[in-house]
Amino acid sequence: MDDETIILDAGSGIRPLGIELVKEFGTQPIKLSLLITHAHWDHIQGLPFFKPAYDSKNQIGIFGFDETGATFRQIIDQPMKAPFFPIAMRELSGRIEIRKLSEMTFSIGKVQVHAAFVNHPGGCAGYRLNTSAGSVAFVPDHEPYEFFLHSPRANHLSPEKAKKTAANEQAGLIEFLNGSDILILDAQYTDEEYKRHIGWGHDDQMVDKIVDCARSVVRQSGKSLEIEAAREGSEILLEAKVLV
Repeated sequence: MDDETIILDAGSGIRPLGIELVKEFGTQPIKLSLLITHAHWDHIQGLPFFKPAYDSKNQIGIFGFDETGATFRQIIDQPMKAPFFPIAMRELSGRIEIRKLSEMTFSIGKVQVHAAFVNHPGGCAGYRLNTSAGSVAFVPDHEPYEFFLHSPRANHLSPEKAKKTAANEQAGLIEFLNGSDILILDAQYTDEEYKRHIGWGHDDQMVDKIVDCARSVVRQSGKSLEIEAAREGSEILLEAKVLV
């Protein structure tokens, strides 16, 4: 994206990605940015196995927000602390810069990044990357704001205030995502399943059925939106349009 290599989260998939990056760049230094949405293990556990981090010629910036009970640096250091891993973060050969985010809008080179907090146990930040070729929005873990009505955050609010807050948050998320060219979104449950899984994790055996249902909704709407399920190794190319 605009001469920037940007990675979103560091789950297990970052290991094979790192191997491919080393092959692609060869003897050339790798400069990249890693945006972390939140500290749940499935979003950070691949970082200790990211091969570019072990080469002194590579430069890696790691961005994210503080969370309840932990600073962002503590979040990044934790997976590599003894006794869980033999190499500490400070012992990596690569030039690693850990940057706590305090603003919801910032730049990585020419890429403009906007962040938004979404509804997820423990908190989660979604990111929208605006590039010269288009925009990519990434909201991996979140739930509809109806769940807010039953969460501890709403305990001190009146029912009317809680409903208004939930509605405002939902409208803000829609505005954040509106018009993005590529939207990577958490959508693993059907409406019926979700009633039994409020606040749960992300295990689902009905992905194909959900995709077919979503495509049917799009066809009925007459829109041209393309729907795909996430799968390991998939690539999406976003090409810039030149206006003459």
